[in-house]
Amino acid sequence: MTPRWIFAVFALLSLQLTAAANDVFTLAGEPLIRIGLSTSSSSVSITTGDSSLVAYSPDEPLRMLASNRVSVAARSYRPPEVEQYRFEIQNLATAEEANTIAKDIREATEETALVSIDPATNTWRVWVGSVIETIEEADKFKQDLAEKGFEDVTMVTEKKVQPSEDAIALSQQLRTAGKSQVRSLIKPTGDMQPIGPDVVNPNLREVVVNGVSDAARYTSLKAVSFGSLNERTNPVRLNGKAYRGRIEVFVNAKGALTVVNVVPLEEYLLGVVPAELGLPHIEAQKAQAIAARTYAVANINGYASQGFDMVPTVWSQVYKGVSIETAMGTRAVNETRGQVATYQGKPIMAYFTSTCGGRTENSENIFDHAEPYLRGVECSLEGRRHFEPFMIKTSRTPAKLRDDANLELVRLASTLAVNGFSLTANPITDDWLDEMPTDGEMSNWLNQLASRFGKPFPNVSKKSSEPVELARLLASMIYTPGAPDTLLSDSDVNYHLSFDDAAEVPKERRADLAMLLRDGYFSLHGDLTLKPSKHFSRARMLRLVRQIYQKKGWLPSLQAGTTKASVDGKLVIGSGKASRTLAIRPDVFLFRQFGGEYYQMKEAALVGGENVKFLTDPSGAVWYLEIEPTDTPTVAENMSPFTNWSVSLAPSAVQSRLSRYVKGIGTLYDVNIKRQGYSRRAVELEIVGSNGVKTLKGGKIRSALRLKEQLFVINKRYNGSQVAGYTFTGRGWGHGVGMCQYGAYGMAKMGVKYDDIVKHYYTGVDVTKMY
Repeated sequence: MTPRWIFAVFALLSLQLTAAANDVFTLAGEPLIRIGLSTSSSSVSITTGDSSLVAYSPDEPLRMLASNRVSVAARSYRPPEVEQYRFEIQNLATAEEANTIAKDIREATEETALVSIDPATNTWRVWVGSVIETIEEADKFKQDLAEKGFEDVTMVTEKKVQPSEDAIALSQQLRTAGKSQVRSLIKPTGDMQPIGPDVVNPNLREVVVNGVSDAARYTSLKAVSFGSLNERTNPVRLNGKAYRGRIEVFVNAKGALTVVNVVPLEEYLLGVVPAELGLPHIEAQKAQAIAARTYAVANINGYASQGFDMVPTVWSQVYKGVSIETAMGTRAVNETRGQVATYQGKPIMAYFTSTCGGRTENSENIFDHAEPYLRGVECSLEGRRHFEPFMIKTSRTPAKLRDDANLELVRLASTLAVNGFSLTANPITDDWLDEMPTDGEMSNWLNQLASRFGKPFPNVSKKSSEPVELARLLASMIYTPGAPDTLLSDSDVNYHLSFDDAAEVPKERRADLAMLLRDGYFSLHGDLTLKPSKHFSRARMLRLVRQIYQKKGWLPSLQAGTTKASVDGKLVIGSGKASRTLAIRPDVFLFRQFGGEYYQMKEAALVGGENVKFLTDPSGAVWYLEIEPTDTPTVAENMSPFTNWSVSLAPSAVQSRLSRYVKGIGTLYDVNIKRQGYSRRAVELEIVGSNGVKTLKGGKIRSALRLKEQLFVINKRYNGSQVAGYTFTGRGWGHGVGMCQYGAYGMAKMGVKYDDIVKHYYTGVDVTKMY
């Protein structure tokens, strides 16, 4: 069984694009991606769960290693020793004797026969024939000489160091390597032959493979790839960590091992998408899959001189192999297979950033190269569309008020309505509040009070809303019959009825009213009158109910919590990972705070982070809801823990950090933001020092100051005229260019599909299937 990964082992893959009639470019097929896992290993362990590792090198057959574990190291090249055989007749006394024998040999055998003196013994010898490479040929040659009468020929065995063809080929490769840091053979040896005595580079190093079987113990001057027979169930492991595809090892210019994971692009993405964006929404992960696939295609040969395309860190994109794979990430990769973001038919440089701080930035302000598709954009949808997925709506018409004093009554009437009080108005208006209650309303409201006091429902008439009659009804609920008249003297009554029109109160009702006023269950008009013959308005009646409920502690107790983003028109209350979801009635009483006041609303967005208070009906659905707006950002990325941050630094720390990027500052006097980009990021700093004014531009600003982002403002604390401290207050994490990962997640939760997420963050692009 031949593994799927057996392809051309070390050929650095070049991007083969084919132009169609409509100028859309496609790849000839799924490319292999080379990930440089290490460039400084002295030795590595490579294992598999299969019975045997498989090894492969250029221009060689597959090796079954009969071992599921090998160690790989590098050492100086050791050329092999070979045995060769020559023949001579030794210890001849004179030159004449030697020449005679040589002549006889030439005549009898037609082989060469050369005469020389042996300085060690001062005797002569005859060299017969040429050097023979194998023992079989040497034995036959000696027998042939004996049959022709030369039995005294001696066979001399010599050992010789002979560089291999691979050593010669590698030496030639290195002479033409240019900037390449690869020091292992990466092409077939062919018919290469030595050219001159110094053809073999004396500094060659070879890969040493060592396992338990003989087949797993060998050396090679070539790159060696290791794989598994069944990589899906038993992937190859490097130092215990599993990777799809194969692990390739070769020697680099430092004499150490470079270790490369060579893997088909789609399988590479399985270890990238969850590592880069693990947030649990399929549309966000699909967007990440497209961005990561596009970035990989655009960066093939990115580290060509080192023998690979990308590294597994943020310097390319984070890749963690099999261990990080998830079901959702795999689904995202599979469902977008072959899709990349293109601009005018070509794959884009699909940068992405963790948290953009509310806006992304133009590429030239960070990376010094302008790309038409890397334009700064808002991390939100346009206008109302951004909040539509989070809207809570009600069928109730909001109150229409001219008198600001009535605002509180709208909330009061709403909370009372949820607790059994009749509310006939929709919407509540000033005129409705100014009118006297209907008999039905008075009956309902007084019945609610009677129930609270544990008394029979009163008989209600047209006069029940007049102050004197209302006082009688309330006194009958609150006090023991006859208590006011019995327990208050005339002087007590007169004392509590010392308002302007008290004389108009009938004598039989004076004690009831005095006790109610004394105990806080009744109130007067603002002009210190009762106006006994004037009916209570709805507003006055509602205020009186509130006064009684406050006195007795009966006001509805509101539940409270902090929201997560609303889902499907429901209220989501939670903290951390825990949450509970509450249905909301279609006729919910809905209030939102503006400034210090609450206003009745037709709809309101719950983006997450709002403090809310609410009441539920008997079924548990929210019937009354008031919202305190969040002061956290409302952009799509608002779930990121890096949305807001602040860092305070002493001037010495700022100088130390800047000095690594800007030379010759001298003593730092001040730092100012000289220029901002589209997103209000600092894209040029002015640095004032004792040696003059210097500048720092682009993405180096964040790196120099060691901040999460360069979307910040600078607050300075002064000691006299000198800056004594800097506080950098900012938003976001990352370079801020391209797709915002937390923003992609937020948009996905809002119902935006993956291709629209990609097109939102990359201006003017298409999502193209390239293979």
